[in-house]
Amino acid sequence: MIHHILLLEDHPDAQAWLTDALHMAFGKKIHIDIAGILQQGKQLEEGSTYDLVIADLHLPDGSGIELVAQVKANQPQCPCVVATIFSDTQHLFPALQAGADGYLLKDESKESIAEMLSGILEGKPPISASVAQQMLHHFHRQTSTDDAKKEAGLSAREQEMLTYIAKGMSTQACADLMDISYHTASDHVRNVYRKLGVNSRAEATLEAVRMGIT
Repeated sequence: MIHHILLLEDHPDAQAWLTDALHMAFGKKIHIDIAGILQQGKQLEEGSTYDLVIADLHLPDGSGIELVAQVKANQPQCPCVVATIFSDTQHLFPALQAGADGYLLKDESKESIAEMLSGILEGKPPISASVAQQMLHHFHRQTSTDDAKKEAGLSAREQEMLTYIAKGMSTQACADLMDISYHTASDHVRNVYRKLGVNSRAEATLEAVRMGIT
């Protein structure tokens, strides 16, 4: 059961809104500690045991990711859920890497937030649909990139050469950066063209973008 909750959120309206959602999800008998800044959230966590932590990301004195990491170090069984307005991977993946068990967007309805939070009791991670789509898109793109690299069969040096070609660098500049001779660099370029089935730098650059190694 969820009894003791820590809510890290600096905006009063969001504090009230999330508090309502938490009561909808877990009933009226829960106790919610509210912290308006990161340092306060950390201090509360150090002095109490929690059944659930809800953390915003952007606080006046830092990122809620720091609280997530602290909770997972001190109370690893405590679910940590991020509640934020940011759905991009630059915010999502650092939060998940820190140990977040869920990621909710504040543009969801209060009822939707409550429903997703209540799933914690059944072992269902609370994740907004658009965030799940981001995760799937990233996974599929990464898989496609890895498959493209395997299909091309480029060596590490050839991938490095392709990266420089895509940046518009000359063969001599590539040789200098890679600390190899011009002749060896030319061989790498020819091998890259052959393996990718291209005949120009423009075509090689397009393939580099497709493979995600630019």
